Amino acid sequence: MPPLVKDLLWIPVNIAQMLWLAAFTVFSFFPSMVATLLTGNREAGFAWGRVFWGPLNLKLGFSTLQIEGREHLPPPGSPAVVMFNHQSMIDVIVSWMVVPTGPRFVAKKTLGYIPFIGQFISLMGIVLIDRRNTKEAIAVLQRARAVVDTGRLIVCFPEGTRSPDGAIMPFKKGVFMLALETGAPIIPVALEGAATLVPLTGWKPRPATVRARVGAPISTIGIERDALIEKVRNAIIDLHLEIGGKGGDRATAIAPHRDDGHVVESPSSSL
Repeated sequence: MPPLVKDLLWIPVNIAQMLWLAAFTVFSFFPSMVATLLTGNREAGFAWGRVFWGPLNLKLGFSTLQIEGREHLPPPGSPAVVMFNHQSMIDVIVSWMVVPTGPRFVAKKTLGYIPFIGQFISLMGIVLIDRRNTKEAIAVLQRARAVVDTGRLIVCFPEGTRSPDGAIMPFKKGVFMLALETGAPIIPVALEGAATLVPLTGWKPRPATVRARVGAPISTIGIERDALIEKVRNAIIDLHLEIGGKGGDRATAIAPHRDDGHVVESPSSSL
C-alpha cells in the first residue's frame, strides 16, 4: 500500500486518539489531584499516573514498553539524578513508568501553561525551569537540590529538547552541577522508539515498541564537571546503541551556552 494511502487511512484513527487522549488526561489528572489534596501525599498522584494514565496512553497508541536494567535504580529513600535522552513528548510518561517511585522532574517552564497538565505539575512539586534566564534557572536548580537532599529522585533530560533525528545531542551543564553539588549518583537511561509513537512534528502517532534500558549508577564524587558530562553521555550512547538506537556523536558532548539566540562562552554555571 502506498505511504500516502496509509497516512490517509490513519487520519480518522489519529483524530479519535487525540480526542480520547484529551478526555482521558482530564479524567486521569482530576482524581490524581483530588487524591493528593485529600491525603497530602504526592505519591498517590504519582501512583495514579504510573499505574493508569501512562500504561493506557501507550495502549491508546497500540504500543508497548519494554524496560531493562531496573535493578540499577536505587531503593526508596536513596537520592539520585536519573538522566534520559529525549525523543518525544511521550518520554515524560515513559520515565514515570521506568522509575518505580514518585520522582520529581526538571521540566521546561512552558509545560506549566498547559491546561490540567500545568495544574498537575504545580501540585506534584515538579521543578520548572526557564533556560533562557540563567539567574532564574540557577535558583530553580537550587530548589531541585533541596528535593535531592530529601532523598528523592530527580528525573531530567540533559539534551534540553527533543532530538530531531533520534540521535543523542550534546548535553547542557546545569543538571550536572545539581548532581555534583549534592553528591547524588547519576543513573543513565536510554530510550528508543518513542519518536515513532509520538513524532517531533505533527500529530501522527504510530504503533511502536518503546524500549528503555537503565544503566549502572555513575558516581559524582571526585570528578570534574565536563568529564562527568562526557562519561554520562557516553554511557547513554552505549545503552542507546544496545537497544537499537542511533547513539550520538561522541566528539561533542557539551552543548554551547546560548543567550538570546547567540552562542556565548559557557560560564561554569551554564544551563
